[in-house]
Amino acid sequence: MNTLDISLNTLPEGVCFDQENLTLFGLYNDELSAFRARKEWLSALEANFFLVNDVDVKFDLSPNKETGRFVLSCSFATACARYAFWRVTNYQAPEAQYIIETAHIPICESRKDEIYTAPDLKSIYETPSILSNKKGKDSIFKEIWSAMVDLKSKKFPK
Repeated sequence: MNTLDISLNTLPEGVCFDQENLTLFGLYNDELSAFRARKEWLSALEANFFLVNDVDVKFDLSPNKETGRFVLSCSFATACARYAFWRVTNYQAPEAQYIIETAHIPICESRKDEIYTAPDLKSIYETPSILSNKKGKDSIFKEIWSAMVDLKSKKFPK
């Protein structure tokens, strides 16, 4: 068992990505959700980025016997695909990201709460991506504001 398997085993159901290997992973508790997700992921990637299955992206669906879950993986092979991966994982394509995050959930009245509470796309690694922030958005805005106020007071003393 490699470290990627260990990492995927500890994650909850949802979608995550491996920025080093340019791969999206969908972790699902049933096979039907995994097949539904594969269909919707491919549709979203074709419609939003004009990617072609088995040329730009390659899908693999495998059961994990230890956890009883199904792992859907999507590898990005070409330069266009790598750019699409970067856009999806760095919040530059919110429409495609939303479809990928909620693809396994059927559209029906009884499951609408799951669509609203679907987990966000996240990295399989503990290190934050470029746009993530361990401190939280409010504290970073406070830091920026206080730095601006300090700079202003230095340039324009009263």
